[in-house]
Amino acid sequence: MNTEFNCIEDYLNHWDEFFKKWKKSPEATFDEDVIWRKHEGKEWVNKKGEKCSNELEPDVFPQPFLGNIKNYSVITLNLNPSRSKKYGYENFMEPDLNSKFKYEKYAARFTSYNTHLFWKDQKIWIDRIFKLLGEEKPSEKKIKPFAIEICPWGSKSWLDLKIKKERIKQIDIPTNFFLKYLDNYVFNIIEKVIQKNIFRSKIKIVLCIGKIYYDIFNHNSDFEKLSEFTKSRKTNNEVVAEPETLDQNFISKIKENWPLNKNNVLTNRSFSFWKRNNTLYYNVFSPNGGKNNPPGKDFKKVEKEFFRIYKLYLTK
Repeated sequence: MNTEFNCIEDYLNHWDEFFKKWKKSPEATFDEDVIWRKHEGKEWVNKKGEKCSNELEPDVFPQPFLGNIKNYSVITLNLNPSRSKKYGYENFMEPDLNSKFKYEKYAARFTSYNTHLFWKDQKIWIDRIFKLLGEEKPSEKKIKPFAIEICPWGSKSWLDLKIKKERIKQIDIPTNFFLKYLDNYVFNIIEKVIQKNIFRSKIKIVLCIGKIYYDIFNHNSDFEKLSEFTKSRKTNNEVVAEPETLDQNFISKIKENWPLNKNNVLTNRSFSFWKRNNTLYYNVFSPNGGKNNPPGKDFKKVEKEFFRIYKLYLTK
């Protein structure tokens, strides 16, 4: 499973071969996946009385990535496809897996980008980031992101992975083994995509929403944390900035523009920038639970300051 890809073509060929196997036997193909076959899932009933599950579903068409790998607006990291046969499978047109099938062509259509609420929120956020950087909004040119999944297998909802020092319990895998998998299937591919398509996207950044990415970066020595600003219940109505070497004027402007919530206290939110091999990653999440949606427009001034600091890096 921990295949190393020498180039993007090797990566694309890998998934074409994968779907040939999957067409013959989804269950057998899933059982060959040494990472995700051990994913612990369960079924429960939510507060609305609806049945939910975070079990991976091998018979649901997997999606390792979506978007045009050769022409995209920005790269986004995602956990897994929100697709389930057990609990609603509407609005999904599955491809014809004939002998001419190429996953790259299927992914480039990215039909859910205009229909799924998750992606509608992302589109607004991505447009806002481009505007803050003085660039044309991707939606105006109908250019979509390149969205790469950490886990290609679908599920109704995602089971959070707790990244520990030694082992990830939910998939019963040593942490170092999992991080090596991510290097091969996610981060190395991202870097190859950016290098090959350097003139296709004006912004060289990877966007990700959720603490799981923060933990992944934090446990991977290849990632350098450039800056972090967090307000949570633990910080006593104060925005905490790291590292201490950050420019004090930068810190002051972020804190001055941090928005208040309906209770007139600072809104809980975490923002951090990371670097790996000259690729910049921008992570945001809600530190005290709740949905991990993109930052709202009330954080526009905060993000404007972030991208003022990192603009030269992102567009050079």
